Amino acid sequence: MDQGTAFVTSLAAGQILAQQLRHGGGGGNNPTLGWPKQQAMAPMEGKKNSKEGLATCPMVYAIITDMNAFGNPKVDNDHYNQYPPAYPADAPPLPALVPLTLEKMDLNVECHISTGFVTLNSVWDVNCVRSRTFCDCLLVIPMENQGTVSSVQIDMGHGRFYTTTVVPKDEAASYGARGSPKSEVGDPGTYNPEFFRLNIPQVEGGSRLDLKVTWFQPMTFANGLYSLRVPLVSPETILPLATQLGSITKIRCSINTGTNDPVEAGTFANPMKEIQREAGMVVFENDNGKDWQNQDFIASYKVWSDGIFPNLIFQDPEPEESDKRGTFCLTISPPDPNKITVFKRAVIFLMDRSGSMYGEPMDDALQSLFFGLESLKPEDSFNIIAFDHEIALFSPQMNLATSASIGQAREWAMEKCKARGGTDILSPLQQAFQLLENFPEAVPYVFLITDGAVADERNICLAMQSRIIALGARAPRISTFGIGHYCNYYFLKMLAVIGRGISDVAFTSDKIRGQMERMLVAAATPVLTNIGLQRLPDGCEIYPFPIPDLFCGNSLTISGKFQGSFPDSITVFGLMPDHSTWTVEVPSRKTFKVPLSKVFAKQQLDLLTGQAWLFGDRSREQQAVNLSLATGIPCQYTRVIGFETTKAKYQEFQNERRKGKKVDVKKFTAGKVAGIVLVGGLVIGFGSVAATVANAAVGDLIADSFGNILGDFGGDVGCCGCDDLGFLGDCFGCCGDLGCDSCGDICETCGSLLEGACELFFGCLCGILTG
Repeated sequence: MDQGTAFVTSLAAGQILAQQLRHGGGGGNNPTLGWPKQQAMAPMEGKKNSKEGLATCPMVYAIITDMNAFGNPKVDNDHYNQYPPAYPADAPPLPALVPLTLEKMDLNVECHISTGFVTLNSVWDVNCVRSRTFCDCLLVIPMENQGTVSSVQIDMGHGRFYTTTVVPKDEAASYGARGSPKSEVGDPGTYNPEFFRLNIPQVEGGSRLDLKVTWFQPMTFANGLYSLRVPLVSPETILPLATQLGSITKIRCSINTGTNDPVEAGTFANPMKEIQREAGMVVFENDNGKDWQNQDFIASYKVWSDGIFPNLIFQDPEPEESDKRGTFCLTISPPDPNKITVFKRAVIFLMDRSGSMYGEPMDDALQSLFFGLESLKPEDSFNIIAFDHEIALFSPQMNLATSASIGQAREWAMEKCKARGGTDILSPLQQAFQLLENFPEAVPYVFLITDGAVADERNICLAMQSRIIALGARAPRISTFGIGHYCNYYFLKMLAVIGRGISDVAFTSDKIRGQMERMLVAAATPVLTNIGLQRLPDGCEIYPFPIPDLFCGNSLTISGKFQGSFPDSITVFGLMPDHSTWTVEVPSRKTFKVPLSKVFAKQQLDLLTGQAWLFGDRSREQQAVNLSLATGIPCQYTRVIGFETTKAKYQEFQNERRKGKKVDVKKFTAGKVAGIVLVGGLVIGFGSVAATVANAAVGDLIADSFGNILGDFGGDVGCCGCDDLGFLGDCFGCCGDLGCDSCGDICETCGSLLEGACELFFGCLCGILTG
């Protein structure tokens, strides 16, 4: 049984134990728990069941590895000693993940411009573990849109307190048995943006866990609305008997658009009542009546207007912030596409057909390609380039998007876009640029779709940057879409930044089609290109830069840092569809309502990390570290650790951190389990050339990323001493670059550098695999 299957089976076993306990099993006089025959489960088969039983709301599980720990803590242990519960052979094997009972949940959602901040306070009853008995618990929070957990605080009762914090990577590696100077975060290992998970060590039966978790996530933009979704579908087994979810749930939601205009909020899934309204802001609370439904929480507000609408706000630095620069934010809201003239486009789709795209990834990518073709307007032009280690063109020249040419393109793609070969990204990019350089009447766009990493990524970015600078305003835009975690997210991010485009990534096969189609829709209707800013203070940092185009399907947000005083206004300019210049003077407004330094921290971290990777810039790397520590958002150069302490020691720890001092976490550990644990799987990584060269399939990473969660959580270190091995034994990150230079090798057949391959697995361009 593979690791992903074992995890799903453990969930099934936990559900059965929970039902038995809930309806009186596990505490009676029966020598067994009386398993219903129909609940005995066979191992999961196929990808269709890969998400079966996974959390659809914040959950806490008891990890039952020994039936001697399982039971109702209110039942005397002498009873269990006399009547020990047996575990029938036809039941799913241990360990079992038994969901704890939710006693209370308070959810505070703050939507600031384009980012949502969520604070969850919840209380969980450890009522499936016998009294005076301990077991580990597992916190799992499903995430939407690459949400990032920034803080976890857990009051475990009896004076015990467990928390997380962000520390520099080298510091995390120095904490004793759980790390080494060369270590990377261990298991769960695989980055999975859909689930945050944290092991809570040695929880006592009968205790209550009081959790406070904070996270943030970018809001999605679609059909003129910014929206945020919080997964909140609760299984019946986590509710106390005869309790309605609405009676123990409290939700508060505030929407702050950063403007002075009235907020036009979207429809909520459940009843919410407005309790406060002022310019640019509105606050709601839930109305827990009988109509409350067990469904996700969704908040949204309208952005589309009759024309292009810019808004500019700024803040001076807060006294406690280590960065003494101010922060500004320029939002440019797009108009309703039905009320404007749009650009003609010349679009080339670059489709990766390397061997690793085999199966569902290729099928979904093709369906999204067809969607992109159908979204073209008759005046648009297009082409398709399929690539692996070779390239194939649909046509030697650009074609008008007629129904006939689109039909021919679909047939060509079905025949030519079949998974095979290696990955060469530079050649198709260069070919696309050659085709697009002669279209002065249309805005040229390149959409790159790939699931791999290649050895010359820095050179590709620099080559494209030189070409774009030489072409100036005529340069094609580059948008990128990554599939799976073998591709280098920061390469694709920087390529899109350099190309004034947009970037997205799907980490699981079931997300490919939806996310690709959303990106294609976002970039379907450009309304303002070659955007620039004037009259900013000297030395401003702007994110992103160069500034992308404004699309009807993608509201544009530009943030930045400034020193000194911010001007009363700045000038924003760009190119309109009729090739006239659009210019507007935008007044600035000082605000205290929006936590600007936090709203755009992830955007800035991604760009700083991408720049540090691209240029080997240590100063940018240190800037990323400082920002990560200040905001609690992990990045490539920092790590999240968990440790047990006390409330008093935690307050001391927080006070020391606020002073900007380097803090030795070991001084603040306390309690039964005083060790420091590295929390894995929270950062994306720089891809895996070795896995790409070997054509490792994207696979379904949902269950796989939970693989070792029930074993030695936190892991030790891998190849160079690490145990953090992914698919095919490729070393994921032991030396910080998702690969290990010290254990590279050369293929004797084709001379390929096996960069980043660990000693357990080698692959090369000639397709030879040795182990």
